[in-house]
Amino acid sequence: MIPCGTDLNKFGAIGRQEARQKLGIAPDAKVVIYVGRFDPRKGIETLVRAIAQSNWRGCSDLKLIIGGGSRPGQSDGIERDRIEGIVSEMNLSDITIFPGRLEDDTLPIYYAAADACVVPSHYEPFGLVAIEAMASRTPVIASNVGGLRFTVVPEVTGLLAPPKDEAAFASAIDRILADPALRDRLGETGRQRVEIAFSWESVASRLTNLYGRLLSQTASVSTKKKPQIAA
Repeated sequence: MIPCGTDLNKFGAIGRQEARQKLGIAPDAKVVIYVGRFDPRKGIETLVRAIAQSNWRGCSDLKLIIGGGSRPGQSDGIERDRIEGIVSEMNLSDITIFPGRLEDDTLPIYYAAADACVVPSHYEPFGLVAIEAMASRTPVIASNVGGLRFTVVPEVTGLLAPPKDEAAFASAIDRILADPALRDRLGETGRQRVEIAFSWESVASRLTNLYGRLLSQTASVSTKKKPQIAA
């Protein structure tokens, strides 16, 4: 299996405090981020309800960033409206930020500013957001589904929780927010894992080796099957 990759030069070039300064976030804030589409299957509701159950609930330093583009009246716009309604219902509006679509020049800054990146999908074939966050040295809390079970190594590069389990996500979020040493250790090993397994260079090298083997096999088979011409 050859996974997707990401650009190591794009992510991880900025530190947490510098990123927070650029975004106007307090140095000692507790920041949780989601990045992705507004879609019910992405599990954003689970994240919002987990934040509402967090031990940090009520702390003015807690910040929830929900990043992603949406179009009014379209399916993603309708889902954003629904999520905003849940945020209001949970009395989290004062700590929740909806920055909209995060472009290439700002996305690495948002990843770097966070204490944890949550990927609460109900299903996920791979999970590019997870490796982008890991490349940014930000630990990932993800649903224990699909490709996320391969991307995120529990207790090594992040934490896994059952999908739709608000209490489990709240517990995982609290662990990282309460333990900066754990956050930094998971973030650093996450970066190392991306360098080894998910960089563009790593993926390109594996593809080159695969095609080289296939071409060699094809050449060998062609030689063996070369027709004989009768004299």
